[in-house]
Amino acid sequence: MTHPFLTPTADESVVIAQTCAVIVTYGNRVSLLAQVVKGVLGGNSAEGACFSLNQPTDNESESAGQLNSSRRGVGHVVVVDNGTEPSVAQKLIDLQHSYGDEHFTLVRLPHNTGSAGGFRAGIVAAAARADTGHIWVLDDDNKPEPDALSVLARVWRLMGARNDVSLVSYRADKRTYRNLVERNKPNDIKPNSFFGFSVQSPWQKHAVPVWQKSGLVCRGMAMAGYGGLWFHKNWLSLIGEPDERYYLYFDDYDFTLRMTQLQGEIWLCQQSLLQDLEPSWTTEKSFLHHWLQTDKGPIRTYFSLRNRLILEQKTATSKVLHTLNMVLFLLVKVACPNLQSICYHLRHPAKMYARWKLIFKAIHDGNNSVFDNSLAETPSRRKS
Repeated sequence: MTHPFLTPTADESVVIAQTCAVIVTYGNRVSLLAQVVKGVLGGNSAEGACFSLNQPTDNESESAGQLNSSRRGVGHVVVVDNGTEPSVAQKLIDLQHSYGDEHFTLVRLPHNTGSAGGFRAGIVAAAARADTGHIWVLDDDNKPEPDALSVLARVWRLMGARNDVSLVSYRADKRTYRNLVERNKPNDIKPNSFFGFSVQSPWQKHAVPVWQKSGLVCRGMAMAGYGGLWFHKNWLSLIGEPDERYYLYFDDYDFTLRMTQLQGEIWLCQQSLLQDLEPSWTTEKSFLHHWLQTDKGPIRTYFSLRNRLILEQKTATSKVLHTLNMVLFLLVKVACPNLQSICYHLRHPAKMYARWKLIFKAIHDGNNSVFDNSLAETPSRRKS
């Protein structure tokens, strides 16, 4: 549960004001984006956002180290237009104008560079701002609860206000985060595992670090997704910029693993809540594994598989064990999770052959760290 009356101290209010949100949008998702922008800028209407971010109310001031509740939004937001059509691009320009240049920067990319290229452009733009201290990365459907950012600022201060500490807002719809909170299942990549599956799991268990103070609870992670990630911009000078070669999926894990590999800390904050306005494509129920669903197009399956394998190669210590885990996962979880899936393979051999051919190409490219993004340049890209 969040803290609806959490009032930031003076120090925390500075951290909040120096936070720059980065949001990447694509396609035609302006209605979702508008809700998220409103949330990150403090929940005020577009017309009143600039005033409320700069002026105390008539009845309250910022004396005595307090900040009024209308000032819980970020100081600035960077929205990346990831190659939208001209009509959508104009709507984004209109949205930017409604808040003003002082609080809203719009970065226009000429074509869709994937989430990896989009977030890289946004993070670099946010870090280039002199007023930016922390960067809060959000998907265009991650709507923050009113106190989400205040909780992050409070936790960061209580942890010692260290720039090597990064925090993550909690998304109940994200399975890995839910498993971390409810089952204490670590969010990491175990050596020789394949998408978290490993025959060695019973011997690879380790405790999840837990931090608790003043009613706030956080759990440590080795890596994190972009949606909700809050980190100091100085990290870019230490680990470099996000790797846009990933194009789609797991570029965020690559980026955050670089933090923890340099002894940085990442904590998931349970009371900093984000609402996912749109369900993930992997949560839709079907007797077929989502990698095999042809109506999803080839892009999601290829890039999620390839990029995960590229990361797993960095931690694998035994090719035999990693291959064994992969084969078992593909057999039990993907090909034969139920009788319906087996029957579907028998009824649609040509369709399934093409899908498995795609899967094996992704496996080959991932095992060999081949960043072949040519699939994203085909017309099928619009179906992703």
